[in-house]
Amino acid sequence: MRSNLIYGLRCATGTRQRVRTTDYCTPSGRRRSCRAVSLDCMKKSLANFIQEQTFEKYRKRGIVIGISGGIDSAVVATLACNAIGKENVLGLILPEKESNPKSQELAKKLCTNLDIEYLIDDITPILDSASVYKIREEIVQKLFPNFNNSCKYRLIFSENFDNDGLSIPYLEIQDSQNQIHKIKISLNDYLTIIAATNIKHRTRMSRLYYYAEKNNFLVCGTTNKAEFQQGYFVKYGDGGVDVEPLVNLFKTQVYQLAEFLNITNEILQRKASPDTWSFDVSDEEFFFSLPYEIIDLLLYAKEQSIPLIQICSVLNLKEDQVKRIIKSQERKWNSSKTSRTFPPSFDMKDFS
Repeated sequence: MRSNLIYGLRCATGTRQRVRTTDYCTPSGRRRSCRAVSLDCMKKSLANFIQEQTFEKYRKRGIVIGISGGIDSAVVATLACNAIGKENVLGLILPEKESNPKSQELAKKLCTNLDIEYLIDDITPILDSASVYKIREEIVQKLFPNFNNSCKYRLIFSENFDNDGLSIPYLEIQDSQNQIHKIKISLNDYLTIIAATNIKHRTRMSRLYYYAEKNNFLVCGTTNKAEFQQGYFVKYGDGGVDVEPLVNLFKTQVYQLAEFLNITNEILQRKASPDTWSFDVSDEEFFFSLPYEIIDLLLYAKEQSIPLIQICSVLNLKEDQVKRIIKSQERKWNSSKTSRTFPPSFDMKDFS
């Protein structure tokens, strides 16, 4: 069971049937709680949403989903099967040479368990032709001259909430002796690495749309609320989809829904990861610097205008620490605004 926080994501009696908040006291002494949510009701509502979008609104024959081997795509694929029938769901597994082999293994198992058609489309040749690996490895080689094919690397953020709370990007390189070297990188090198990395996400989306248009299907996304609000997705990459069933669900809600849907323990217990570096890294290490339970709590607290003193009490943190975390979340929100909006267009009414 996931963390016992202050929003509607905790099982009330130890069963999987209901999820509700922990009650908490306002400064005036009044008790408040969030409306209890039935997981069965949530499942049916999401399935209805997928069905309506697919058949009624867009009049498509089915849905194609990128299956990553992670929790979000597992939940979406399961919901889609319930919504429109397994015969109308296509799973697309899109590995490349830096993907963790476990991802493809779990993705195949999920598709087999759901009895849906799936295809494996290795995007390594496309990424090679776009010089994705070359661009990234040239920077790694510059910063770590001993880098070679036996080394692995990843990008991480170091965020100290006891001080200024600023996110500082580092490269971590695992050499052939399994020694780890941590190197601070410049803003220009960081932006170049990220730009090259995002080609992976945009390549996957182009493949999803190829199969969707070929079959007259919708492309179904898997972004959850924490990822969407903090900008942890790529515009015209994993964010470029036709329908987003999970975008208003916290990550912790996704985990509880996954349990309710009987997603396998291998996927449930797997650490969430971007799976885009040769040296494996979690979402927490790469982007958030915090567990999803805390991220979700703070996002919920902001929505509900929960007093800072209550947040500090639940998290068992000092007020200045929580303020720095909130400031970090606000920076992520503000820096990712363009990813959440359609491009602005010129209005002819303004022409004079």
